[in-house]
Amino acid sequence: MKNINDKTKRRLIVSGGLIISVILIILISGQFRKRPIAEAELPNQSEDSIDIILETPEITEKEDEVIVPEIEITDIETKDNGAIDTGTEQTIQGNPEKPKEPTKEQLEDPTQKPNGEKVETPPEPVEHNKVEKPAETPKKDDEPQGGDTNNKGQTYLPGFGWIENSGENQGTTAEDMYENGNKIGDMN
Repeated sequence: MKNINDKTKRRLIVSGGLIISVILIILISGQFRKRPIAEAELPNQSEDSIDIILETPEITEKEDEVIVPEIEITDIETKDNGAIDTGTEQTIQGNPEKPKEPTKEQLEDPTQKPNGEKVETPPEPVEHNKVEKPAETPKKDDEPQGGDTNNKGQTYLPGFGWIENSGENQGTTAEDMYENGNKIGDMN
């Protein structure tokens, strides 16, 4: 091996790797082929066959005749739902016509609307900077404020009224609870 130069060594290593790769590919692809399935042998059937004979008993009772009365169908008045079920005529609606655009004078005239309707009273401009805020509703002395307590120990909450004080909030930890809150095990 000392007489072989580096270039030849590289070629031998690469060609050896390629040969090993090709062999592995052939072996692996052979595993994916479908093998032929041998026909399953059925067990031998014996010539002794069992004959099954069914005997039907004779009916000695007489069946009663069934009399079915005729059903009279009367004409029932149908309610008209407004649908027309006769005729095959169709009418196609024509193209709608656009109304004329209002002139610039009609658009700027405060005594009429752009569609031509007369306005009864001309609009009054409102100065937005001088609008007065409505006064707050006066507080009633007889109505309790939110959070007030009475002599019974009840607390007033607006919208709910007087409610019992249930004490401090309490939290418990379930030992059989999973991290995301799903219960593990028996749910009884």
